Amino acid sequence: CGHCKNLKPELMQASIDLHKQGSNAIIAAVDSTAAQVTSKLFKIEGFPTMKFFRDGKYAFDMHERTADKIVAFLNDPKEPPPPEPEWPEQKTDVLHLTEENFKSILKKKKSALVMFYAPWCGYCKKAKPFYTNAAAQHKENPKIAYSAVDCTKAQSICKDYEVQGYPTIKYFSFGKLVADYPGARTEEGFFEFMNNPDEALSKPQAETPKSDPIEFWKDSAPGYEHVHMLQSSTFDSIVGKSRKALVMFYAPWCGHCKTSKPAFATVAGKLAAEHKDIVVGAVDATAEPDLAAKFSVQGFPTFKYFENGQLSSDYSGERTEKDFSAFLIFRSLTNPTLTKYGNNMESTHYRTGGGGGGGGGGRGRFDRPPDARPKRRIGGFGGTGGGPGCSPMAGG
Repeated sequence: CGHCKNLKPELMQASIDLHKQGSNAIIAAVDSTAAQVTSKLFKIEGFPTMKFFRDGKYAFDMHERTADKIVAFLNDPKEPPPPEPEWPEQKTDVLHLTEENFKSILKKKKSALVMFYAPWCGYCKKAKPFYTNAAAQHKENPKIAYSAVDCTKAQSICKDYEVQGYPTIKYFSFGKLVADYPGARTEEGFFEFMNNPDEALSKPQAETPKSDPIEFWKDSAPGYEHVHMLQSSTFDSIVGKSRKALVMFYAPWCGHCKTSKPAFATVAGKLAAEHKDIVVGAVDATAEPDLAAKFSVQGFPTFKYFENGQLSSDYSGERTEKDFSAFLIFRSLTNPTLTKYGNNMESTHYRTGGGGGGGGGGRGRFDRPPDARPKRRIGGFGGTGGGPGCSPMAGG
């Protein structure tokens, strides 16, 4: 789960901050693929799911995704107001598709739009009322369907149709995929398209101009000029010749990407003079969707680490100048037993699962530099990973 990977550093930072404050709150994680009984017990249906426990007993779900908000919540835990009913539970004219009924419903419809979405996605929430209103206007036409798939639940369908971001909207006819929806995500846009899909699809689509990566990076920090702006045509020639490379996949509109770029740019500038064999690169995934798909980018920002031109691992450490530098300088190419910071380190003993209500999660260890937090057990904040970060590129 890409969003789970993105949440991990936020949970770790929250644990550090709570420890510094002397808090007795604890955080835990459960690997639902390993602890299936526990996940079933707490009715986990999507990832990440965060659950708050008080005195060892489940109290309510928690939806914060950043370290500062997680800390604020644990310092004063209050049950949030009841969430609005899930979309399938609301009375609308949108058909909600599952892995069981997806094919049987669509094959009966001459014209069907399918919105692939995630319940937490802001862009999905923004489009939903327009989509719902358009569906109401066409409700008397049995040949037309406006439908939706929750990708946190019907994961196999979303994988089959290569959904890379939310919302992704696709047009089907009698159960067969015809094209991505090319129109505006407005009530008028949906309605006009479904009035005559063939005509709408036959119109030449204006190409969306690619954003200039320099415009995104130039206001970040001194050193941005040393961030390699990678494209499909240059990726292999630049990353392939490097001994080490850290590549940031981003979207220009992504707030978490904007927050990360000053530290990333500063590191690029500092490494340029003394470590010419290390590449710090960036890919605008909205302009280079093929590259993003090639490296399975699921959210933004995503950092990928390469050694001798080959993908080695995801980078899931802190998004700070210190951590980026330590990772790139001390990461060993020859001795895999070294930590990501070098060999003059002691490993942590952070354990996932096991705390009050966390129960049964898989164990894990993380490396840390010697000046990091002391050894401390993380437990009790049951749930399944997760992460801040922006949803992937929105299709259609």
